[in-house]
Amino acid sequence: MSGKIYDDNFLKNEKADDSSTDWYSVTYDTMDLYGAVRENDCVLTRRIPLNIAEKISVGVAGQSGYGAGVRLLFSTDSPSVSLRVEYADGAVPTVCNHCFCYGFDLYKWNDTGRYVFCSAFRPADKFDYKSAEYKKGSYSDGKMSHYVLNMPHFAGVKKLDIGIENGYHINPGMKYRNHKPIVFYGSSITHGGAAGRPGNTYENFISQKYNLDYVNLGFAGNAKGEKEMAEYISGLDMCMFVCDYDHNAPDVAHLENTHFKFYETIRQTHPDIPYIMISKPDFFTNPKSNAERRSVIIKSYEKAKSNGDKNVYFIDGETLFDGEFYESCTSDGCHPNDLGFYRMSCKIGDVIAEILEIL
Repeated sequence: MSGKIYDDNFLKNEKADDSSTDWYSVTYDTMDLYGAVRENDCVLTRRIPLNIAEKISVGVAGQSGYGAGVRLLFSTDSPSVSLRVEYADGAVPTVCNHCFCYGFDLYKWNDTGRYVFCSAFRPADKFDYKSAEYKKGSYSDGKMSHYVLNMPHFAGVKKLDIGIENGYHINPGMKYRNHKPIVFYGSSITHGGAAGRPGNTYENFISQKYNLDYVNLGFAGNAKGEKEMAEYISGLDMCMFVCDYDHNAPDVAHLENTHFKFYETIRQTHPDIPYIMISKPDFFTNPKSNAERRSVIIKSYEKAKSNGDKNVYFIDGETLFDGEFYESCTSDGCHPNDLGFYRMSCKIGDVIAEILEIL
């Protein structure tokens, strides 16, 4: 019997040829990096300042450097794009597959008016979790095209170089529609949990479709509506806030004790921006308990409305997987898979687009 028990295409990318590749270092000053904060600790993908994250919890501090939602926007006419990566310490290879834990993916703006998938950059099976080099075609037609490179969800990036073929050019990327980002805060679902690759989270689907900038403050297992987190978020310059931490509240009492207080803290500095409250999407797994949790969020929403807030919105998590095969929208009964994230993006994205009047 001949043949292999696996397909090589699942395991590795072709390495770049240094003799025909020009390398460009990604820094805050030289490239358009979105979704990250400028820090001096040599982690490009830091999503929240480490000194603040450490005050919130050990878990948030540990995940603060993960690249969830961090994107590099650039333009090039090169026939291929290569990556040279040095990873930061502290990722979790034992619980994540390579593709979404350490992998990148690349999207290109096309004539349909949105970003479309080009290629995934996956570490090889024998991977040391410290560094990697990838080469993948970017499907260039020889003209300058706009790209988005999504960073790994469960790994930090310490250093990143972009490689293009000799004789071609790399320029800044296309600007987003919104000058200030949408900020999403929540659990592993917001973080990107079981998405097949970085571009398949609900926030990214929305961003790709409507060309919207965003910040991903999802912290798997560690979004508990802490006062310190609310205070940090209240200081961000944003156009909209999405509150989605229902899943990480330990119980109904905790949710009730934190949810409206979180809203009040944000409203102290952002009295007018759209504020979206979402309940957990896997409602069918425990309807009784999830209904109790949802009632807390509805109570926050109704209290805000009764206080005169005309820019607060509620999205019922029970509806987010609506459609055929709704029960197949998670990988484990909890975390959305790619189908689940797409369904979420449709419902949440419609609300966001209507608020921003871009439908």
